[in-house]
Amino acid sequence: MKKLIVEKKYNNKKLIKFLNDKFPNVSNNLIYKTLRKKDIKVNGKRISENINIFENDEILIYISDELLENKKIKLDIIFEDENIILINKPINIEIMGNGSLTQLVQEKYNMFSFLPMPCHRLDRNTSRHYFIC
Repeated sequence: MKKLIVEKKYNNKKLIKFLNDKFPNVSNNLIYKTLRKKDIKVNGKRISENINIFENDEILIYISDELLENKKIKLDIIFEDENIILINKPINIEIMGNGSLTQLVQEKYNMFSFLPMPCHRLDRNTSRHYFIC
């Protein structure tokens, strides 16, 4: 659980914008899931939608500290050759966007003249993904 106080620059802004700025490695999917479960409180009241927040509002977000921390995720590479990388994707990471699996792969393999991109995904909640290099 994290406790946050809204600064002046977020006065009358949407909650999601505030949370994205505070936790850039947390996916929107996880934030919206947390909202649906009513695991976010604003001024002591559980909320389930993206509301406007105001300066000095107190926000309590009930997400595991491990997910909120800015940790580098280690890639679990199952197979790799000059054309394909097979990665066992962690469950709580998105494929595209900030802090995503694609971003991690592109940072690791930045020496190529092109950016590796996902080419196959079995299902949204499965773990194995293929990348083209």
